[in-house]
Amino acid sequence: MKEKGQIYYGWWIVLASFFLMFAGIGILLNCVGVFYSAVLQDLEFSRGAFGFYVTLLALSAMVAFPILGKLMVKYNTQVVIGICILAAGIGFAAYSQCTQLWHFYLVSIIVGAFGAGTSILPASTLLTNWFVEKRGLAMGIAFTGSGIGGMICNPLAQWIIDHYSWQMAYIALGIVFLAVTLPFVIFTIKLHPAMKGMTALGDKDSSTEAPVLIGLSVAEALKSLPFWILAISFLLLELIQLGVQNNVPIFLHDVGHLATFAASVMAAYMGLLVLGKLLLGSVLDKWGPKIGIFFGVTLLVIALFAFMGAGAMPMVILFVVAFAFASPMTTVLPSYMVGDIFGNLDYGAIYGVIQIFAT
Repeated sequence: MKEKGQIYYGWWIVLASFFLMFAGIGILLNCVGVFYSAVLQDLEFSRGAFGFYVTLLALSAMVAFPILGKLMVKYNTQVVIGICILAAGIGFAAYSQCTQLWHFYLVSIIVGAFGAGTSILPASTLLTNWFVEKRGLAMGIAFTGSGIGGMICNPLAQWIIDHYSWQMAYIALGIVFLAVTLPFVIFTIKLHPAMKGMTALGDKDSSTEAPVLIGLSVAEALKSLPFWILAISFLLLELIQLGVQNNVPIFLHDVGHLATFAASVMAAYMGLLVLGKLLLGSVLDKWGPKIGIFFGVTLLVIALFAFMGAGAMPMVILFVVAFAFASPMTTVLPSYMVGDIFGNLDYGAIYGVIQIFAT
């Protein structure tokens, strides 16, 4: 049990989850774009052919999510996550040895499949088990790691590319990936509070001797209407969010803004996204998912209308703020709602299937 004056151990789980997101998304996904120019110039690939390796990253992760979600519950969680981290980190560094397109494709399948077990899946599973109260805040804090990871590691990679080579940058980020995740997996992560003789924060009914698992199995969830409503809703949200986000720079250029201005807008968006995740998490804790959804959807609608008028500076500002605070609906909200609706009995497997739609 937590002694008086001690920090609740679940907050160490939040810190571990933060660094899982920092590496698993901040490096593996958010840093892929920084390598494009250098690799294309050096190896003379076409942009479309080389870009397919990012598609393979996402596709292999989609296939792996439900499998890894089940494995994390069935077997030793630390071992499963540790294997995923080693494979993904070494795999990312292995991009440095690629000289042919098929090399990049093969490595991407490995990095994507194992990378699925290094970020949002284990983080969501752990935080759902450790928090009843303040779960939204815990997820909001942890999920800021993905944006902060990208903000730190993109310029780091660019500096290494400029001063050394793109190969060295891949190796360096692979080392960073391993360095910020493995210590937490080895020394910090525990799947359930009962493993530390504790209960989830705010759970007054559970025993400290064994984890109390309640809710639906993945088989039962797949047969339920709420599951498919949730899955389709998050698929649509993801299509809208990514569709807008990926076209912000080119659209701003089309309506008369300079490329440097568009880059500044994206930087501001990434920074505000950190606050947006914390805000949505707090809203979910205080008022529940219904108000959280209303809050997020309202801001998304405002952002879309503002985006259409982005030729004017006030509309750009409104868009950036509203979109940054609405975008966490694709990360914080699915993680929170799967636990809220289906419980923690088979959370990892259910969330893994949901991620097929939300990726």
